Amino acid sequence: MKIGLTQNDYPIKRNILNKVSECEYVFLRKNNNLFHSLATLKKIILRKKTDIEGKYFFYQKPKIDILHLYNDINYSSQKWVASFETLVPRFSETKNDHQQTEPQHIRNKKTENALRQIGKKSCLGIISISQASANIQLELLKNYPDFQEMVKSKLSVIHPSQDIIPRDSQEIYQNTESFNLVFVGTQFHLKGGVEMIEVLKKLREKYNFRLSIISSFKTDHYVTKVTEKEALETKEMLKKEEWIEIYENIPNEKVIELIKKAHIGLLPTWSDTYGFSVLEMQAAGVPVITTDIRALPEINNESCGWLIHLPQNRLKQALYFTAEQREELKKTLKTQLENILEDIFNHPEQLPEKSRNSVERIRKDHDPVVFSEKLKAIYSKA
Repeated sequence: MKIGLTQNDYPIKRNILNKVSECEYVFLRKNNNLFHSLATLKKIILRKKTDIEGKYFFYQKPKIDILHLYNDINYSSQKWVASFETLVPRFSETKNDHQQTEPQHIRNKKTENALRQIGKKSCLGIISISQASANIQLELLKNYPDFQEMVKSKLSVIHPSQDIIPRDSQEIYQNTESFNLVFVGTQFHLKGGVEMIEVLKKLREKYNFRLSIISSFKTDHYVTKVTEKEALETKEMLKKEEWIEIYENIPNEKVIELIKKAHIGLLPTWSDTYGFSVLEMQAAGVPVITTDIRALPEINNESCGWLIHLPQNRLKQALYFTAEQREELKKTLKTQLENILEDIFNHPEQLPEKSRNSVERIRKDHDPVVFSEKLKAIYSKA
């Protein structure tokens, strides 16, 4: 069976590419996407950019059995599947509905037409990578009762797969005189890096630890609104700290090496659709401190790690929409992170059990064989 893919980026590699061994995967040309070609022409002729996000339409049908999209909708007759991390369709009219104190959606024809495509026989299913994202999808469907049951019948939740990463955790936890901490996040500020550093600087007065930061310090324009200048200043400030090592743009193999040396992982994030770094840490037996927004409480808990409980709306999005909410979020995050770290440093005997439970959770909930079988069952509908 040939599976067509439209991109070769991290989400595709993590959730779709080579996940079913019996399938052959084919990368399709961008110029085979009608919307992409029309947008390019419009940009050349009218010097006006067109939003093609969330759309795919073949004008020259490729030789594939199934098109597997990520966050996109197919408008052709080709049989297709879509995996998603927030919802589909992911249009400007839908993608920010959940990012409000009280989530709301304004009904529109564009979204209605996209949901109609999901309802057609050519759509084999839509796959949410978490229950949190499935809930955002179900919230959208409440606004379109004519399509609600049809789309809901095609919705499934399949968490990403994760291989176990071997390491000698027993040896790591025999030495707790000094702790190795690891933080992985492209967007340092968005992932709670600034608040984490403030807490760790305070705790350095009493405890012995080192921190590895794996980040490109990329800015974000929708949550923390940090500028490139501010991000660069933060990075330069951190480089002066002798207890911090910074790694930028390193291959995944090197990331795994650093994770394997850690006692504890950190992801005190303001916003995240999933938290793939958490899976890698847990797979190596590294328990993680995370916030409890979006999918994170589905993949982390007090048995295998620690949770920071943030103020959030009913769709598990942290409340950061006003200046007052952001200040409350920072305060809550720092207070709880400090308490958790102090408890760990004073009671390191809890680490080996959480390490074992982390690995067992990955074995149970992210088995690559089970993931493959679930995906294969959806493909078999073709």
